Amino acid sequence: MRERIALAGLLLFYSALVAAAMHRHLWHDELYTYYIAQAPSLAALWKDLNLDLNPPLIYLAARASMHLFGNTALGVRLPSIVAFFGASLCLYSLVERRLKPSYGVLAVLIFWSTPAFDFATEARPYALILGSFGWALLSWQRSIEGPGRHWPLLTLALAVSGMMLSHLLAILFLIPFLVAEAVRSIRSRRIDGPMAAALVVPCSLSLLFLRTIASYRSSNAFPHALEAGPRKMASYYYRTLSPEGWVLLVAFSAALAVCLMGRSPASARARYADFELAFLAGLLALPVVVNAAMMSSHGAFFTRYAAPTLFAYPLVLAALLAAFTQTNRHGALVMGALLALYIPVQYLVKPLLPPPSFAQAHPELPLVAASGLTFLEMDHEQPIETVQRLYYLTDREYALQYAHASIFEGLPTVKQRFPIRGHVEPFRDFVRAHPRFLVIGTVDYAEDWLLRYLISIHAKLEWAGEFPSQSKDTQLFVVDMPAQNE
Repeated sequence: MRERIALAGLLLFYSALVAAAMHRHLWHDELYTYYIAQAPSLAALWKDLNLDLNPPLIYLAARASMHLFGNTALGVRLPSIVAFFGASLCLYSLVERRLKPSYGVLAVLIFWSTPAFDFATEARPYALILGSFGWALLSWQRSIEGPGRHWPLLTLALAVSGMMLSHLLAILFLIPFLVAEAVRSIRSRRIDGPMAAALVVPCSLSLLFLRTIASYRSSNAFPHALEAGPRKMASYYYRTLSPEGWVLLVAFSAALAVCLMGRSPASARARYADFELAFLAGLLALPVVVNAAMMSSHGAFFTRYAAPTLFAYPLVLAALLAAFTQTNRHGALVMGALLALYIPVQYLVKPLLPPPSFAQAHPELPLVAASGLTFLEMDHEQPIETVQRLYYLTDREYALQYAHASIFEGLPTVKQRFPIRGHVEPFRDFVRAHPRFLVIGTVDYAEDWLLRYLISIHAKLEWAGEFPSQSKDTQLFVVDMPAQNE
């Protein structure tokens, strides 16, 4: 009964958090999911995959969801909402089985306190990755510990298949399992053939996307600030625990103090096998491995590329609290209660910013978005009167020279395939026709070149106001090109 109450409470809390977080507009990457999922046919959808460089599962799931619930933010995000809660249930089951239901709830709340929760309401493949990874981990554990292996091994193979169909880097997410299986094989002096097959055979699905992988390796240049490297390896753990790390530390300390002051009956200490510790080590090492893989192609590394590592934080912290308090239920309740108070703050303190209005901002001038991110978001959310004068300007030479990046130079092709209403034009053609124009942008943003170039040629930039929004760019400038560049 307590377990059912705990799960019902988690579902209600999750529903409230999702409702609070859904105010975000569809950002640039989500719009790729949104448009690809609406392709006129499955053949067209498959063709459009090379625009986003992801396997098809997220687009197929979003397509089915929007067919049922409409072409809305909820419709396109619903697969992620469901998948993330599935990942949370898997985490609960993993911890509850080893410790107590109260520690299972605590592990879930720790999970939601990390940046992992951002994936719950984002129409991208990362919630599907977490759901598949959690399912794989639960199936792997039960195939080792349970009496019957056939169903757990089958669900393990299906979960690994889900990962392979969600992300090009998914094959690297098997490293924790392979490290743990290597330890098991050394200890038992034999290879677990059925387990190896369940883990490895689904990897053949990645062969379907070799062309996409090659396309990624040879396509866009990324600014140095985004490229994978040793600093990215170290900063991953800081970026995923700041400021959440301090909150988790305070909550952990408070729970520990309550248990040390009280006198509660102790439970037997949970014991962890060497292969389980090996799994955790492999999980924590994923950011290093993914960074190393991306360095070989000078690719970018974002923390989301090692999303499964976020499972390590609740697994480790729940185990540590149980070890220090001898699985005292009061410790889990205290830490869980503090986290339950903190988690909503992340969404309640963020203002609900509507799309800004540019109707009175020099309506006679064209409006240029310096960033491809802002351009696509404005194109989707702004009224037609604004979109009719909205531009993104391309120039590969200047993009590489001033931003060392060419990631938005493919927007002309994207415009041909997506229902983009704004204009995408070569920079030189545009300034010949419009020597005076507006730019909304951020001067020092790593991926953007336009404002840096304009400053370098001494174009006149006059600040025209602040337009707060959910997009990254809020500064508006009036630009007058030098006479020799008209």
